Amino acid sequence: MTATPVTPKAALVRRFPVRAAALTVSHPSRQRFGGVNLKSCELQHPLADRLVSEALGTLVPGDTRSYPVLTEVRAQLGARHGVPVERVVLTAGSDTAIGLLVDAFAVPAGRLILPEPSFEAWRYYARLRGVPVTGVRQIRGRPPGLDNADLFDAVRSHPPSVVALTNPAGLSGLPVPPEEVGLLADACERHGHLLVIDECYGVYAGVTHVPLLADHPRLVVVRSHSKSHALAGARIAAVFAGEDIAGHLAVHRPDSTVSGPALALLSALLERTAEFTEVWDDVRAIRAEFADAVERVRPGWRRLEPGGNFVTFHTGSTSEPALVERALLEEGFRIRALTGVPGLAECLRISLADRPVMRRVVGLLAASVSAKTAPPPGRGER
Repeated sequence: MTATPVTPKAALVRRFPVRAAALTVSHPSRQRFGGVNLKSCELQHPLADRLVSEALGTLVPGDTRSYPVLTEVRAQLGARHGVPVERVVLTAGSDTAIGLLVDAFAVPAGRLILPEPSFEAWRYYARLRGVPVTGVRQIRGRPPGLDNADLFDAVRSHPPSVVALTNPAGLSGLPVPPEEVGLLADACERHGHLLVIDECYGVYAGVTHVPLLADHPRLVVVRSHSKSHALAGARIAAVFAGEDIAGHLAVHRPDSTVSGPALALLSALLERTAEFTEVWDDVRAIRAEFADAVERVRPGWRRLEPGGNFVTFHTGSTSEPALVERALLEEGFRIRALTGVPGLAECLRISLADRPVMRRVVGLLAASVSAKTAPPPGRGER
């Protein structure tokens, strides 16, 4: 009699008890890309590169030899944002912050309310921990726009939950108006929810939600220095919250995941805020120039109101985003077609680099239009 093959996950369950929900997720390893990565929204700017290079030159052996002490950098961030050091928690990137918040609050609450589409890490960690997710539609229309009516309805109708909002949104780039964010924070307070605002692209929209903490004790704000200070490889983010929430997060020991070199780099770069402000302003200028140029060579495309270091274009076609993604990949440029993403299936997202790179992308987009519209060989010739 032939034995039934046992899959690795099934074998694991037989050997040792595991949470069933954790068997439904997988996390493929990251692969190095040899071309230009315009998919991951890393900060690619020559001045940022110079500032990081100079900060790397300040590292000393003690930054790697000694266990890191986070208090000084927490105090720097607190002073910069006007909150006490006790209200600042550091994590190894915003993914770790999201996993921490799911563990600390969504697991005991037993619920997560998530506007769709959302950053993938929220659903990943919720599924890993077995937390039920209430997904609410946030994108409607052609071209797509934000509509938070369903989110407000869910806040009013559900028992206390963790509510996760990314602003500006990570896939569309669309920003939620400040007054609407304030109303959402009020509603979450009134109905007992914990509102988490991930503002990883906030510097590119010129917004921060940290001031809302003064009047909203059920609010948590996540800021990614991976995105704002070109430290994606160093993996460092900050969580701002009331002292009680921050203290509870601290008992989960996120400090043990933050490296000494990452702390030293962030500390040095926080002292260069005036120069980074120039970077962020220039990224916004590059964003506008690039979007204008793309709309000229692709007349049917329309940018969504941009709020990040990327531009999301509505193409008006469900097939075109994947075709363009493939064509650019063949030329050494990696972008993201949003095919299959709720409300954004006709869109693609292109993150930003310096002007010469973005001009090359525009040229490739123009050339692909010309190739599509050119007459077949042997026709139209005299």
